[in-house]
Amino acid sequence: MLSKINEADNKLIIITFLLVCFGIVMIYSSSAIVTGERRADQFFFLKKQIMWTLISFVFFMFFLMMDYRVLQKVSVPLIIISAIFLIAVLLMGKSIKGAKRWLDFGPISFQPSEFSKLAVIIFVADFIDKNRSKLKDFFQGFLVPIAVAGLICALIAIEPDIGIPFIIISITMILLFIGGAKITHLLIMISAAIPVFYLAVLSKPYRVTRFFAFLDPWKFSQSSAYQLCQSLMSIGSGGIFGKGLGNSDIKKFYLPEAHTDFIFSIISEELGLIGAAGVIFLFAWFLQRGIKIANNAQDYFGTLLAAGLTLSIVMQALFNIAVCSGCLPTKGIALPFFSYGGTSLVLTLSAVGILANISRNRSKPVKFR
Repeated sequence: MLSKINEADNKLIIITFLLVCFGIVMIYSSSAIVTGERRADQFFFLKKQIMWTLISFVFFMFFLMMDYRVLQKVSVPLIIISAIFLIAVLLMGKSIKGAKRWLDFGPISFQPSEFSKLAVIIFVADFIDKNRSKLKDFFQGFLVPIAVAGLICALIAIEPDIGIPFIIISITMILLFIGGAKITHLLIMISAAIPVFYLAVLSKPYRVTRFFAFLDPWKFSQSSAYQLCQSLMSIGSGGIFGKGLGNSDIKKFYLPEAHTDFIFSIISEELGLIGAAGVIFLFAWFLQRGIKIANNAQDYFGTLLAAGLTLSIVMQALFNIAVCSGCLPTKGIALPFFSYGGTSLVLTLSAVGILANISRNRSKPVKFR
């Protein structure tokens, strides 16, 4: 087992280890006071996150040790399973704050949209690899992965959720661009996607409200922009060096979901600009290693898969940080490795396991400089 890890990109493993450990520390720091008051156990979320980390490590090792090319053989079944899960969550999913995004399996909750993101990346990478000669044909090549990704995104959007669909469609378009699709076809799809997302925003009054709150958050500081304003105050009050680990004031009942969607705000407050920059640096380093792995992959499927998986993690991190800092309208989306949640962590470390697997089977040695 250790030999398999040693054969993988060691810098990717180091980055992942740092992100996971940093995430565990910040989950405890951001949740301890609130859970101590509400549950009389300040270690509640810490213990659960450590449990999910251990489970996630099993998935990481499984995908590291297998032959990643096996995923090509199950790309279509994975999409079918993904669609079934998404339909199931609409029919019998657990509703939280008006959204059905989770399936309950006893004490465990599963978020199918996170699984769907991985399934779409595998399918699109497989399709492009097998149909490179048809990719410039709009109907026989280009439209197929767009239609599959669009169907999955439509099912997720009904939950409702437009954050994950945006990421899935973006990654699909980027992989098609890498695969050699015509620029004109990509521009047609982008032009078609803009009004779809526009209508998706208009279809829900709370999304319209969030958009206007995003434009002028302080005007809505006690209503629809409450979370955003608290997040901005948390980030701004950290200064350069922060208030110290565990010393956030905003997390004390002022910032809802501090240990999930807005954990970056707590990092910024407690560890300051240096801590926030450290998180951004780790994700930028992760991106660099992912690109390196994609470039050195043994085959074209490995290149596309590595690119897609890297983008899925980095884009989600960028999306979350942009929301916390007021650069995008408020949208519940996790910060990979940091936000509390079992499904997200399991699938994130599964993706890293596949990346490490691809790096083990590289066509040429990775240069460590």
